Amino acid sequence: MMILCLFVLFSVGAAIFILLTSIINFATRLQLSLERPIPVTLEDFESLSPPASPSIQDPSSKSLSIIIPAFNEQDRLGATLDEAMNYLQQRRNVSGPHFTYEVIVVDDGSRDETVRLAAGYVQRYGFDAVRVLKSSRNMGKGHAVRRGCLCSRGEVVLFMDADGATRISDLEKLECALRKLTEEKSAETHQGVVFGSRSHLERAAMAQRSALRNILTKGFHLLVTLVAGSKIRDTQCGFKLFSRKAALLLFGNQRLQRWCFDVELLHLAEQFEIPVSEVSVRWTEMPGSKIRFTSILHMAFELLTIKICYQVLGLWKVYSEPELRELISLAIMN
Repeated sequence: MMILCLFVLFSVGAAIFILLTSIINFATRLQLSLERPIPVTLEDFESLSPPASPSIQDPSSKSLSIIIPAFNEQDRLGATLDEAMNYLQQRRNVSGPHFTYEVIVVDDGSRDETVRLAAGYVQRYGFDAVRVLKSSRNMGKGHAVRRGCLCSRGEVVLFMDADGATRISDLEKLECALRKLTEEKSAETHQGVVFGSRSHLERAAMAQRSALRNILTKGFHLLVTLVAGSKIRDTQCGFKLFSRKAALLLFGNQRLQRWCFDVELLHLAEQFEIPVSEVSVRWTEMPGSKIRFTSILHMAFELLTIKICYQVLGLWKVYSEPELRELISLAIMN
């Protein structure tokens, strides 16, 4: 019996050691990626040489930036861009010329015709209104969103998924919530983050899912609560709005590149005392989802990484705005 207990203790200890070693190695690679970012190119399809990228550290020159990360999205991106550009043009017609905008499609190393499709919108609407940022290889949605946000020009920055699951017109609900945050809670710094949310649809969604998927979803939400608290019920909806200053601080510090960067952003907002809120948005299940069972395991691993690297071992430093200047400059120059 004692031998069995010793064997169990040894096995558990070995498993914990292997997990911690894996997390530390993973965290080290992500820190290195932050300090030595891969090349990302702002494409001007009518110029022989790429133009210089703007920086989130510069004063805003647009009212709104929309960041759309895209990986092999040739079948879904077109409809999303059509809806976005129609909405933005109609809003400009109503609001007047003071409402200015840009849409940045960040290609995450696609192997299909995503870049060519996006290039057609650059030609149709102009390089000032639609831009394509091309990553030299696939790094993940979080990496694409980060690099797009860091070269955005908007006073506020929205990121939305390429599948068009959320209606772009719900942006106005997020803008209203952001104004309340910046006016009531951070009048001096004008910072805030608004999470689009599908939590109001959770009960109906659970009724349509398998029992296993519901268990996994509940487990994921529990892990999110342990890492980032329960203030935001839906951290994963691909529709979030940031004030410019908040985008600089949060995306400047972001390390995770794939599944749980949203949770990392929420944790960082708490560290900077940036107010956050959650707003219900319309959402439609779209075909072509890239979420698989193994994705849940990767998400759990990344959540543990956030907990250990920020809160337990302190492996990841939270950089202040002056300390971020060089890191952001590296991301913009590459």
